Amino acid sequence: MLVAGEHLASIDDVAAALEDAGLRVGAVMATIGVITGVADDPGQLAALQALDGVASVEVGREVRLPPPDSPIQ
Repeated sequence: MLVAGEHLASIDDVAAALEDAGLRVGAVMATIGVITGVADDPGQLAALQALDGVASVEVGREVRLPPPDSPIQ
């Protein structure tokens, strides 16, 4: 989650609100205004995005590369 600029001073309050909304908070990075976490239900994303202080929500993606000895690089 990217925290809105005007809420950076209260990032811990934003993290608490996200937890109350069902996010399992992993890390609060106050310096860069980012909160990471896991939502068990993809349907929660809209509710998390709508919280006061949340500028944006990004869904994590998994990237896999072929092994180094693979013919395709």
